[in-house]
This record gives sequence, C-alpha cells and structure tokens, in this order.
Amino acid sequence: MLLQCGFIANEPSGGVEPNNSHELASAAPVPVSTAVALSRPAAGGWGFALATAGDRLYSWGVNSATLLAKAGANEDGVDPADLDEVAAGVSEAAAGFDHGLAVTADGKVLVWGPAHRPAGTGTGLLLSPVPFKVPIVRVAAGEHHSLALSAIGDVFAWGSNAEGQLGSGAAGGASAEPVAVAGPASGATDAAVAAPVTAIAAGARHSVAVSSQGHCLAWGWSLHGQCGTGKAAPSVPAPTVVAALGPLKVVGAAAGIGHTIVCTDQGDAYAWGLNADGQLGDGTDLSSLEPKLVEDAALASETVTKAAAGSRHTLVLCASGRAFAFGWGAFGQLGTGKFASAARPQAVAVPGGAQVADLAAGWWHSLFLTR
Repeated sequence: MLLQCGFIANEPSGGVEPNNSHELASAAPVPVSTAVALSRPAAGGWGFALATAGDRLYSWGVNSATLLAKAGANEDGVDPADLDEVAAGVSEAAAGFDHGLAVTADGKVLVWGPAHRPAGTGTGLLLSPVPFKVPIVRVAAGEHHSLALSAIGDVFAWGSNAEGQLGSGAAGGASAEPVAVAGPASGATDAAVAAPVTAIAAGARHSVAVSSQGHCLAWGWSLHGQCGTGKAAPSVPAPTVVAALGPLKVVGAAAGIGHTIVCTDQGDAYAWGLNADGQLGDGTDLSSLEPKLVEDAALASETVTKAAAGSRHTLVLCASGRAFAFGWGAFGQLGTGKFASAARPQAVAVPGGAQVADLAAGWWHSLFLTR
C-alpha cells in the first residue's frame, strides 16, 4: 500500500473529506488511494506527487491540476490521475518544483508543466518530448533544471544553469537541449567524472551523481556547502568529486534545496550542506561544508539502503523495513504524527507497524510503500 503525509496527504480518517487533500495536510502516513494500487513512489514536486501502477503513471495533489492543465480548480487534481497520454507506458518518473519528467518503456523522455506549454495552449495534458539519441533509464528534476541517465551511464543535463547546475563549466544562461556532463560520453579528462554513472539526484539548484567506482560527484549551487567541496561557493560549475568521503563507496544519493545525502555500501548515510531545519540529522541546526555521518541511537542497529530528500527534510529506508525522517516537518512531512521539525532521526509512524519497501519525497510531502 502507498502511504503519504505532509502537504498533499489525504485528510485523516474521520474528516469531512477523507479523499481530498486541498484543505489539510496529514502528519501521519495515510493511504493515497484505495481505488488504484500504486506500486512505486517517485520524487514529487511542490504540492503534487507521482507514482506508478504497473507501467501507468499517476499524479495527484493540490497542484496537480495546474501541472496537468486540467479545467477547474486545483482541488480537482487531488485524486490520482492517470497520465494516459503516455501511450508507451512509463518505466521511471520524477518531478521538480513545477515540472514532471517521465521515461517511457522505450527509453524516451517526456516533460510537462507550465513552463513547457506554448502560450495559448488549451486545457489538457501536454507532453513535450526531450531530444535524446540514446535510451534513458533514470531522470531527476530540480527547481528549474533536469537530469537524465542513459543506459550506458552518461548523465545529461538541461534547463536553467544560473548556478552551474548543468555542469557545463560556467554558470549562467540555460540550455533547452540535454548536454552530456558526466560519464563516458562527456569527454571529461578526470577519470572519476568519465566513469559510467549509476545514480543521479537533483537538488533545487545543484546536481549529484554516483559513479560505478563509488564516487559522489556534485555541481551547481553550493552556498551552503551542498556540493561537498569544503567551501561555500555561489557555484561549482563542473562535476566535482566529493573528496571528503575518502575511500567510502557511495551507492545512492538524494538532494534537497540546499543539502545532499548519500548511502554507502556499508549501510551508512552521510549528509552535508544546509541544516537550518535539522535535515542533516545531527541534532543541530549548523550547516556543514563536508559530509557528516548520520549517527543516532535510533539508527545504531540499522542498515540504511536508500535516502530521499524533500526541500528541507530527509528520509532514510533501512534493511529492517523501518523508515526514519528528520528535518523540516511543519506540514507533517516527517510522518511522525506531529506537525513539527526534528533534528535527529525519528521513526516514521507507519500504521500497524508495517514494513516499508520503498520511499520518496516531494518538496513538502513524503511517500512510503509498505510490503
């Protein structure tokens, strides 16, 4: 079952509108829908979420109507709506602040959202193809930029480059077409950057990639140190190895507005960058220019397998099937049952103590798939 909490979630059971989320957020995880068996959560945007059921992609939330260009008010988008215009089916999806990305079964990429609709376009979902000459397997979306990962491990970036988030070597401008920035096709002279990439993540204005060698690469906005270079900088304009991780082998990554978190093959999580709301999980509100181990009594016997990041909150999934959350929680996005932030990992209050199989985060919400 797919559960949700935060600024998008169904009103708690007993409310006057149990299947409508345009008035209340939920601080405890509640079912997304009983009508559709959503089976895979995806990174979501501001006020809208994405998840798949089989090869069908669904979107819902208070801002979903705007994203889908539906007639009527925003509340008309609160129930999961099938993007049935994607005829080939969907294998992957992700959302940025106000745009969505879908990877079709044949490796093509489609984008939608207000910024991708020509003026004068009528109501109804408009899916715009993104020009790729190679099959794509993963996508990630930031505030106004996007990333894609090819089947052979190349990272492509497009959209805004105001802070260097496209990794082109210089900040400024934008690119409407994807450009290879890491991986074998990037032409990079640094072996760590030229190695095949296995995972990608997009913060609001910075980008992260994990190489097959276990290196974490980051670039873009880094005023809070979110690129992990050890310095605060307006821009890190090219993919740069997070050297402070040393010999640790990174296997996954996530990124928020101003923070980054990675998982290692040893089952640990490291986080760095902005920490004003406790999103680094170290019990303080002090930002960090370099990676810090996320360590707490709650995680002492846990093996972290996945991390997800909202705008200012962090989720981690453990091999035990337990999920933990920390950071900003004013909308209940931590899933603890409280509309409150937390500077240390807190157990997500999954109904009935069910095990969590997967999770994802949007800007102000969280999704949990139970076994």
